[in-house]
Amino acid sequence: MALNMSRRKKTGDNNDIPMAPMIDCIFLLLIFFLVSVVMRVPPPFTGTLPDSATKHEFTREKSNLFISSDGRISIDDQEMLTLEDMELFIASHKNQISTLIIKADKRTKHRVVIDVVE
Repeated sequence: MALNMSRRKKTGDNNDIPMAPMIDCIFLLLIFFLVSVVMRVPPPFTGTLPDSATKHEFTREKSNLFISSDGRISIDDQEMLTLEDMELFIASHKNQISTLIIKADKRTKHRVVIDVVE
């Protein structure tokens, strides 16, 4: 009886290689290489751009309006003393400002933000 039990264990199909972990590793390697590859191809030659005799001022497309926690307002690097000053500044620079991004401190009172938006 002991011989029959040992033969059954040896003749079983335990020689299969598990494929699921290998497939997972292949996909992880594929994702790693896709993420880490540089997609930009450098040009085959270098070029030197000419200097311009006239310089053109390009308008800024977007400006940032900051509101501090105590209600102070500044547009980019210029601090506005009142809401009227802010309105005059925006009106005088409306050709240069196409997008105005409002960034407020999380402790700013909501009424100040609403006053600025209006």
